[in-house]
Amino acid sequence: MPRQIPPFEGFPKDLPDFLWGLSFNNERPWFQAHRDDYERCLHGPIVSLAEDVRQAMDDRHPGAAPALHVSRIWRDARRLFGRGPFKDHMWFSLGLSGEIYTPLPQFWFGVDAKSWEAGMGCWNMSGEQMDAWRKRIDADPKPLSRIVRALNRRGDLAPYWQVYKRPKGDPGKLLYDWYNARSIEMGKKVWFDPDPPGKELLDQVLDVYEALMPLYEYLLAL
Repeated sequence: MPRQIPPFEGFPKDLPDFLWGLSFNNERPWFQAHRDDYERCLHGPIVSLAEDVRQAMDDRHPGAAPALHVSRIWRDARRLFGRGPFKDHMWFSLGLSGEIYTPLPQFWFGVDAKSWEAGMGCWNMSGEQMDAWRKRIDADPKPLSRIVRALNRRGDLAPYWQVYKRPKGDPGKLLYDWYNARSIEMGKKVWFDPDPPGKELLDQVLDVYEALMPLYEYLLAL
């Protein structure tokens, strides 16, 4: 069946203008008046990027991360907490479930008015999962050590986690923060310079995902 979604060609230069406008005019009449800008600047490009990423990942790692989920621009009406009905950013996730807020590891990408981010992690790891994580390190730290050294050599990926104030243990300097993390997430953030990225973004996102694939597989094994 022919592909219905056009290939990713980059985000338009006026994406920040649209998102800043939405942030300062977070109401339905303004959004309805700018719906064409939303489709052209944000929704259309991110759907195209998500599909290109999904296809490339499936070609390189068949079955590893088959489920894709693209976020909505609308906030959950039950959780507005005084905010407007629209988000000022969008994201997609790719993994076994396609949902970012699960105990399963997910690749993700997000864009706002100033930057884009891509990474991988488990946002809702249970206490049992973290116990299994530490037990695996205790049993054999070498596999994770190899992964961490490779990630450290890149120098462009940063952890998104917090560590326990009261350490769970000390496996040595290399793995100390990993062992005592509350959850496992890593990513790369890139500020617009000054414009949003073009079609080269596809390769940049895939490069981040490829670097994190060994960690993704390590987490899945838990």
